[in-house]
Amino acid sequence: MKNFNHITKLYQKYLNNACNPQELQELLHHFEDDEPNAELVQMIRTELEKDDERDVALPQVQAILSKLDESMQVNVINPIAKRRSFFTTSMRYWSAAALLFLSLLLYYGKERLNIFGTYTSTYKNDIPAGGDKAYLTLADGKRIALTDSMIGTITPAPGLRISKTAKGQLRYELAKGASGKGYNTITTPKGGKYEVILADGTHVYLNAASSLRFPTSFTGVAERRVTLTGEGYFEVSHRDGQPFYVQSGKQLLRVLGTHFNLKAYPDEQSVKTTLLQGSVEVSNSEGSNAVLKPGQQSQLDQGKLKLAEVDVMAATDWQRAEINLKAEDFQSTMRKIARWYDVEIVFDETAPGDLTLGGLVSRDKSLVAVLKVMELTGKVHFKVEGRRVTVMR
Repeated sequence: MKNFNHITKLYQKYLNNACNPQELQELLHHFEDDEPNAELVQMIRTELEKDDERDVALPQVQAILSKLDESMQVNVINPIAKRRSFFTTSMRYWSAAALLFLSLLLYYGKERLNIFGTYTSTYKNDIPAGGDKAYLTLADGKRIALTDSMIGTITPAPGLRISKTAKGQLRYELAKGASGKGYNTITTPKGGKYEVILADGTHVYLNAASSLRFPTSFTGVAERRVTLTGEGYFEVSHRDGQPFYVQSGKQLLRVLGTHFNLKAYPDEQSVKTTLLQGSVEVSNSEGSNAVLKPGQQSQLDQGKLKLAEVDVMAATDWQRAEINLKAEDFQSTMRKIARWYDVEIVFDETAPGDLTLGGLVSRDKSLVAVLKVMELTGKVHFKVEGRRVTVMR
């Protein structure tokens, strides 16, 4: 509490542009953290709830912030830039920017920017992020929990080796001259992900709540064909004269050798195919088809195909262990969170129907850490009870 009171006093001096260089350094150092800082939020909340609410004209706001910015530049940014790396300096600069932004909220008036709302969040527990979890179903129906399997050969088969690598990948290797038969299925539960290397060298990364059905061998066949439910990122190995097909519900993808992301969850309105490299042809059961170029995404919605230029990094955020809060609408983002953290999402009657979010959050963070970032908009709050998350205004 003593430290909190001290930092609060420093923050008040900062608002009055009365901090000396050492105090500014101390204040910024205290708030350098990649998690939302509860102390800073509480300080701002206290200021907003004061009875003598400020009513300052916008020109005065700009003048105040200009002074604060100048003080921050002279006393903090410039000195650090001389002796610190660009990355460290950038992190310190954004700490300063955050303070300036929050100060703007104070001086511009709580009635017009009311970012905190009237609801409070309740976190009775936290839930860790998902991880490498999957089940392999063999051609004979045997089911193997890959999470619990040891590194090395998982199951012996004539001419075929199915193994788990040191990196946790599931790998299929066919002996020279052998021709494996049958189909296997790898399934990730909610809160799971996994990588599988098919017998032709194709890499498939499965997101949570997804499954891939595939042949154990592609020898002696004219085409390579797999079936995906959920979401997968494919790096397809090129083979002349042996195209690669991915079936997802009513959509069929024809691939020669490429990198693409395919999202086909049953609870999503459309099937989305995003091309990063190479070329794919998308077709549906009604005979429509389209050829994608890198940077394009196709959407199959109610039998109709649409093409659009998209941010491929946003569409493949999960593959880099990120959650891009701006990539999709609020409802889709909450479904994404439900799958990765294996939780049930319930929308209270006060919950916003849609909400504009922004920024990136690591998928390695816990559930509560992600929700707290979303709450910084002031337009949504959450209640976590067990594996049930209630969304509120």
